[in-house]
Amino acid sequence: MRLYSVLLLIASIALAGCQTTTTAPSKKIPKDENIRTMQAEIDSDGDGVSDKLDYCPNTPSNVMIDENGCPPSLEITDKNFIKGEVRVYYDENSSEIDSKYFEELDRVGALMQKRLDIMIVIEAHISTREESQGYQTLANNRAERFKNFLISKYQVNCNRIKTHGYGAEQPVASSDTEETDRYNRRLYAVFVDTKNNIENFNNSNFNNSNGESCQIF
Repeated sequence: MRLYSVLLLIASIALAGCQTTTTAPSKKIPKDENIRTMQAEIDSDGDGVSDKLDYCPNTPSNVMIDENGCPPSLEITDKNFIKGEVRVYYDENSSEIDSKYFEELDRVGALMQKRLDIMIVIEAHISTREESQGYQTLANNRAERFKNFLISKYQVNCNRIKTHGYGAEQPVASSDTEETDRYNRRLYAVFVDTKNNIENFNNSNFNNSNGESCQIF
């Protein structure tokens, strides 16, 4: 009887060992996967275009933009009212306008030649790196080159053009890298039809600050 009890105990232990199960470890999502997802969705200026695709960082709120995150260069709300914006970016320490912008500038020039009621305000900026290298006059040169383009090629009266050159005090991006610093080496111009916007145009803070308004150099 005692032998039978011992054999029964051994059999029970063996059976319990056979029924032991293991639980598969839970699948963990790599932490860097979450980080990549978060980075892809960063939109610093809140314009709906992620930073990695945004060609116009720090776009003001309530501004209509295209797929690149930039305001359209030409906006015609009806056959009479016209308002538009132009942006040009430069190589470091240069006031030369890249040929890729010529088509857009030609559209503005042709429009101003056709519509004598349109006036334009041109502001140009330099980067912190350019300012530290002593290129304070570079912004004025950038603004004047665009003005000269409109006067010489499209015979736009100089009295319809206001220009202003800034230093590096109004950056739109970090100057830490060449990739971001190029956004600060920029020209920004707004053109409007004076029938609807003459009061705002005349009261603007821009002045013909580069000598005689009709001077070409």
